[in-house]
Amino acid sequence: MPNILKSFLWALWVTISLAQAEVHEFRIDQGQLWLSAENEPLDRLLEHFANAGVRVEIDPAVRETVSGNWRGRDVEAALKVLLSPNNYHLDWQCEPGPLGPLTRLTGIRVFREGRSGAVRPLRHIRRIETSLDGTLRFIAREILVSFGPGAAIEDLRALLSRLGGTVIAANPELGIYRILLPEGANVLALLDGLKRDPNIAQVEPNYIYDLPDLLPGEKTAASDVHPWKAPEGGGTLAVAVLDSGLLPSDRLNAAILSAFDATHPDTPLTADAVGHGTLMAQLASGLLDPYNRPVGEGVPVVAIKAFADDGMADTFTLMNAMTYAVKNSAGPLSLSWGTETSSAFLENAINYAVSRGRLIFAAVGNEDTGRPMYPAALPNVIGVAASDGNQLAEYSNRGDFVDIIAPGSAGGSQGTSVATAYVSHIAAKYQRIHPEASPAEVVAALKEAAGDDGFLTEDAIARLLIR
Repeated sequence: MPNILKSFLWALWVTISLAQAEVHEFRIDQGQLWLSAENEPLDRLLEHFANAGVRVEIDPAVRETVSGNWRGRDVEAALKVLLSPNNYHLDWQCEPGPLGPLTRLTGIRVFREGRSGAVRPLRHIRRIETSLDGTLRFIAREILVSFGPGAAIEDLRALLSRLGGTVIAANPELGIYRILLPEGANVLALLDGLKRDPNIAQVEPNYIYDLPDLLPGEKTAASDVHPWKAPEGGGTLAVAVLDSGLLPSDRLNAAILSAFDATHPDTPLTADAVGHGTLMAQLASGLLDPYNRPVGEGVPVVAIKAFADDGMADTFTLMNAMTYAVKNSAGPLSLSWGTETSSAFLENAINYAVSRGRLIFAAVGNEDTGRPMYPAALPNVIGVAASDGNQLAEYSNRGDFVDIIAPGSAGGSQGTSVATAYVSHIAAKYQRIHPEASPAEVVAALKEAAGDDGFLTEDAIARLLIR
């Protein structure tokens, strides 16, 4: 057979095989698996496990394809067939959940004989959907669900069976389940029916949030990074910065009380692909000061990566970041981001933190739209706008959701993000000077210092922080 004909037939066979390769069904419920696959490459099939919250590592040289049907089968028995003839290792974990503990498959490692060191993480690609009117953005096929009083674990399992869903993760402190739906699921259409379910208290898409772009600012003395001096007495009073991560440096490392990667909780926080979080941590700690004031004692920081390397976060990850912040710091939460989409679940997380004595500061946005930004516009959140000299910055949003106006330029960048991290730093310093002050009293002191026009000026801050 001529080589050119062989090549044509091979290409045709590959095209037909790829067209037929498909996973028709995928669901995990604790130790049971529902899976229907036809000519599916093993690495692509394992992406379904990764999308369901399982950490998958695979040797890139593993090339098998899989066909078969497993309905309600034992996961380990099914994977023994699926992963053959390769070696593999499975991780299981019993995790707490709002309605009771769940046993979840949390890890799969697949490798050839003697090649366990060749595995590489298989990361799923987050698919984003947008509502027809363009106002809502959320993760495809995901919903967040909380159950009402009296619900039991059987109600969750019945819901999963009805939806064909898989629990990706849960937040027991906030009573939330993150559920993956089958391919092709219409999230918004499904919500209408679920809201009428008497067992369900709340249900929402897993909304997407974007980090705001920092605007270029003039390089001034306020761009200088100061030495950081630890406060006397230690303790857990720190600013929790929920942002894009942290670029390690000797000066900044000294200020970090703890760090957590909410986007990949099983890995240490070691990077900041965006750079936004690092700047906010410098401001919150006192390494940077918009007025270039002598800092004196700095403020420790709890650095939490809630935004992935693409600059996006989702509601569930933000909620996990907030519960971590509450457990690991007694100081303010600094949220230098926002969206025009209001989320009941995000508000629940905010109220959870406030109920445990935390102050929350959030940016009102870098566009003068006059439209509320969330969480800044929520009742329990202090909305922070940006000043430029003695006036509201031209780019800063404004409205009745603005509580404090603070300098918005430092580190060669400007924005309400800068103002928010800086006000969080000032609030934490005031709390350390006045440990007896309640959160409401701290806010009242900030507003009194800012005066009727709301501007937290250099003189006002100096008076506020007199010991």
